[in-house]
Amino acid sequence: MAVKRGFSWPGFFFSWIWAFSRGLWLQGAAIIAIILVLGLVDAIFFEGSRWLSGFEGLILMSVVGIRGNSWRSRKLELNGYDFAGLIEARSPAAAVATYSLGKKPVAARVNAGIGFFSVPPWARGILAIAELTWKSAIRFRLFLVIGVLLLAAVVGLPILIKDDGTARGFTQIVLTYTLSAISALLGFSTLWLSCGTLARDIEECQMQVVATKPIARWQIWLGKWLGIVSLNAALLAISGACVYGLLQWRATRLPAKEQEVLHNEVLIARGSMRPADKHDEINSNALVILQERLKQSPVAKADLAEVQKQITERVRAEYELVPPGYSRMWEIDFGAKAKSVRNQPLQLRVKFNTANKSTSGLYLGLWEVGTPDKTSPWRDQQSLSPDTFHEFSIDPGLLDENGVLRVTFANMNDTALIFPVDEGIEVLYREGSFGLNFIRGLGIILCWMALLAAVGMASASFLSFPVAAFLSLAVLTMALSTGTLAGVVEDKTINNNSGANENPVVAALNAVIVPAFDWTLKVINLAENFSPISALSTGHSIGWEELAQAFVQIVVLLGGIFALFGIFVFSHRELATAQHQ
Repeated sequence: MAVKRGFSWPGFFFSWIWAFSRGLWLQGAAIIAIILVLGLVDAIFFEGSRWLSGFEGLILMSVVGIRGNSWRSRKLELNGYDFAGLIEARSPAAAVATYSLGKKPVAARVNAGIGFFSVPPWARGILAIAELTWKSAIRFRLFLVIGVLLLAAVVGLPILIKDDGTARGFTQIVLTYTLSAISALLGFSTLWLSCGTLARDIEECQMQVVATKPIARWQIWLGKWLGIVSLNAALLAISGACVYGLLQWRATRLPAKEQEVLHNEVLIARGSMRPADKHDEINSNALVILQERLKQSPVAKADLAEVQKQITERVRAEYELVPPGYSRMWEIDFGAKAKSVRNQPLQLRVKFNTANKSTSGLYLGLWEVGTPDKTSPWRDQQSLSPDTFHEFSIDPGLLDENGVLRVTFANMNDTALIFPVDEGIEVLYREGSFGLNFIRGLGIILCWMALLAAVGMASASFLSFPVAAFLSLAVLTMALSTGTLAGVVEDKTINNNSGANENPVVAALNAVIVPAFDWTLKVINLAENFSPISALSTGHSIGWEELAQAFVQIVVLLGGIFALFGIFVFSHRELATAQHQ
C-alpha cells in the first residue's frame, strides 16, 4: 500500500466523506460530531454567524487535509502493515510499482504522513522554551493563583456591587467592572512574570545553561514571550467564559421588559453612524477668520496660539450650539449600509452640555427623525439631563431614497444647549451577535497583554528583576497618564501660570518637553485608541477590521519595537558576569 506524504486535498474538500471512503470510521464520526456541536454553539450563542461558521469550517477542513494521510498511515500500521520507506513517485500506484522493482527508499524511516504539518526547525526551539515557561508557571502555582483571583473578581464584583435593575445598569456592572478587573490583574501579573522569567533565570545562572544548548538567544526570548502570551490567552479564555456565563445567567433575573431591552440594545453588536466630520471645515473657517484679524490688528507671536485657539472654539460653537427657541438639523449618510438598515429599528444616542443649570436638572426638547415630505417622520418630546448619554429607539423606514437620515432637534428651554461635534449625535443599528463581538473584545485585551509582556521582557533583557519591574511599572504609569500629557501638549507649556512663556527657563524646557510629550502621546494612543470594554458595555460593534488594526498597532508595531530592542540587548549581553551585576 502507498500513502501520499503531506497534504490531502481530497480530505480537505470532502472531510468526513473522504474519511469514511478510506475506512477511517472513528475520524469520520468525530468530524460529523464536531460539525454538529459547532453548528449548535453558533446557533445558540452567535446567532448562526456565517463568517464564524465559514472560519470554523475552514479550520476543520485544513485539519483533515493536514492530518488525513497521517491517519491513513497509522491505521495501516495498526492493521499489521510495516513502514517500508519513502519513494518518490507521481501516484500511489507508481510508488508501489517502483518499490516492487527493487528501488531503494529515499529514507529508511520518517514520520510518515506528517510532512506538511511538521514544525520548522527554527520554531522547535521557540516552542520548547514556551513549554518550559508554562511548566514553570504551573510549578510555582502562578497559573492557579491568577486563575483563582480572576474567578473571584468575576464572581465577587457583581455580588458586591448592586445594579439599578435596568439592562444598561446591569451590563455596566457585569461587563465594565469584571473586564476592567480582569485586565488589571492580567496586566500586573504579565509584567511581573515577564520581568521575572528572564531576569531571574539570568541571576540564578539557569540561562547560562540554556544558552549552551543549540538554540539562538532570539529563540529563547521569543519562546518566553510566546509562553507568557499563551498563558494569558488561556486565563483570558477561562475568565471570559465565566463572564459570559454569568451575564447570561443574571440576565434571566431581570424583568421581562428589561430583558427585551438587554437583548435588543445591549447584548448585541451595533454599528454606529455619525454626521459628517466637521473638524476640517471648522479649522479652515477659523484660519480664514484668524488671517483677517491679523490683517486688521497684528498679534504678538507669543499670543498667536492662544488667539487661534479662541477663534477655533468660537467657530466650533457655531456648529454645536442650539440657542433657545431654535432648532438644528443633522444629516447622517448611511451610504452602502442604507439597504441593510432601512427596514430595521434604530437607536438614537445623544449627549449635550449646557452652561446654565436648570432647577430640575432636565431640559425639554422636541426630536424629529426623517424627511417630512418624503417619509412619515418620527417625533417625540424628551426631558433629558446634560453631560450624559441618552438612547431611545426610533422607527424603521426613515431613511430617504439616498440613504440619508435627518435628525432635527428643537430647543424648548430658556438656555442654549451644546451638542459636541464628536459625540453629540449618533445612530446605532444592529450589525451582529454579542458572542462574536465579545470574543473580538477579548482579542483586543489579549493584544494589550502581549504588549505588556514585550515591555517586561525588554526590561529584563538588561536589568535585574527589581529594576526591570520598576521600569515596566513606570512605563505603564506613563501610559495611564495620557490626560496630563494631553494637557501639556494642548497648552504648549508645562506651567499654566500667566507669563510662563516669558520665562527663559520655562521656555527652554517647553521647547524640549512639549514635543517629547506630543510624540509620547501619539505612541501611547496607538494602543489606547481601542476601548473594547466601553464598546461591549454599550452594545457597540467591534469589527474584524478594528481587531486587525489593534493587532498591527499594538502587537506588531509597538510590541515589535520592544521585542527588537530586547532581543538585540539580550543577544549581546555577557551572561557569565550577570550574577555579579
